[in-house]
Amino acid sequence: MDHGRWRLAAGELGVGLNSTGLSQQLSTASVPVRERLPMWREVFGQAMVRLDIEPTRDVPFHAEGTLCALPGAAYASVSASPVRVTRTGSLIAADPVEMLYLIIADAPLDIRQGGREHILAPGDSIFVRGGEASIISCQKQSRFTNIAIALDDLRSFYSGADDLAMRVVPRQSDLLGLLHAYIDMLRLRTEVSAGAGGPLVAGHIRDLIGAIAAADGSPLPEQPGVKAARVQAIKAEIARYLCDPQLDVEGVARRCGISSRYVRRLFQDEGSSFSKYVLSQRLDRAHSLLLHPGQVLRTIAAIAFGCGFGDLSYFNRTFRRRFGMTPSDLRGGGV
Repeated sequence: MDHGRWRLAAGELGVGLNSTGLSQQLSTASVPVRERLPMWREVFGQAMVRLDIEPTRDVPFHAEGTLCALPGAAYASVSASPVRVTRTGSLIAADPVEMLYLIIADAPLDIRQGGREHILAPGDSIFVRGGEASIISCQKQSRFTNIAIALDDLRSFYSGADDLAMRVVPRQSDLLGLLHAYIDMLRLRTEVSAGAGGPLVAGHIRDLIGAIAAADGSPLPEQPGVKAARVQAIKAEIARYLCDPQLDVEGVARRCGISSRYVRRLFQDEGSSFSKYVLSQRLDRAHSLLLHPGQVLRTIAAIAFGCGFGDLSYFNRTFRRRFGMTPSDLRGGGV
């Protein structure tokens, strides 16, 4: 990305809370080494996230990451050489809306805010308030994720929103795992948060952060965002074991840390069922493989069994019902 496009990206993402799922990838890889830090400081630091950035070690600076601005929320996933990021009064004043940040990294972070200091262990998360000065330092190359929501939005349904600054969320938190899995999905499937999907995704992020915040006190009713993230985690687990003929609802529920009854209910709420979803995914995979040029030497039976089906006649029957033709018709030949 050239310097002009960097600045254009900053202008687009600078609308922040009024954006509708606009996502941008940035990297200093194509920038001359001596210009990397000034460019990253200007575009990412000053224009996008309102942070002052300086290196903590005498090594060539490099950074790359993905940023997404949503209505009332945002997230950034960035890998960078060792840096210190400072949020000053002048940078805070430039933000039209006060944000609450939830930060996680794969290396220790030294975080200071409001006269308190905490060394954040890799994998743990911490809340940092956007309306107060803060300093975050890292002495190693690290990847960090910063998830932000408008503080007023959180206040609307969680009374303890103003007391969250510097609260640590341990890596073992089930809800924290759901949130980060949801953000990872958004990074890979940018179309989910684009356009009209932006407000829905922002609401899901808000719900998840609210649930994390309330986990130590009076629990909130499970919000739509938490349910959406649980469904996403369940579907990811199904995809991981899709080709295993032993895949069942009990095993998925156990690995996701919830009851099989709850898994069934989540699919019922979508107008489906666990077994229907698994069957649909297996049929889609088989359909794709039957058309793939690299699979022409595999028999239809081998493809069916490789997709998790345990009975060839059942596969043929359900395939025809789904696609209006037999697997042999699709392939144009016999088994």
